[in-house]
Order: sequence, then structure tokens, then C-alpha cells
Amino acid sequence: MTLDEKEAENALPLCSLCLNEIKKRLREGADENDSRIASCAAALAFYRIAIRNAVDSQGTTSFKAGDVTVSRSPAAAVELAVAVRDEAFAAAADLIEDSSFVFRQVGV
Repeated sequence: MTLDEKEAENALPLCSLCLNEIKKRLREGADENDSRIASCAAALAFYRIAIRNAVDSQGTTSFKAGDVTVSRSPAAAVELAVAVRDEAFAAAADLIEDSSFVFRQVGV
């Protein structure tokens, strides 16, 4: 994702928020300085920015210059962000508690 100086400045608090969110989910004894933690936070911030941009743009953005047309699909950016986020979390699975899975016994 390309951000200009102002967008990067605006994204910094989100990155910090995501890092704190990931650190709260660390397993006991996990090293919070492991580079995978920062990768997870960056991927989560990328995902949230992609969602925000998709909502703001409301569709495909394109422009044409002569015979060349450039298109950017916010939906495709969100799909990419989901893949990046999921890959980062999978790489750090041994460091982070999974709060989205619950196993319960079924009585018969």
C-alpha cells in the first residue's frame, strides 16, 4: 500500500493501536519483540485501512490517459489485505492466543 506523508502520519495511530491489540493476545512467555508480532500488527493495520478505503471509494476507481486505462478495485485491495493478514497471523500462531475458536463437549 502506498501512502503519502499525510496518510502515513494518519495511519501511525492505527498501527500503534493494532500493535497493542496483538500484544494483548500474546501467549504467556511469548517474546513481544519477535518480528512476527510487528508483522501481524502491520498486516492488521493494512487490512483496516483497505476496508476504510473501500468504504470511502464506493467502487472501482479508474482513469484514462490516451490509450492507457488504469483501474484500482477497492474490493481486490481488501481481498489482498485479508490474505496478507491471515498469512501474518498464521506465521505467528505459536505466539498469539486464538480467541475466535471454542471447543465444547457435546453430550449425547
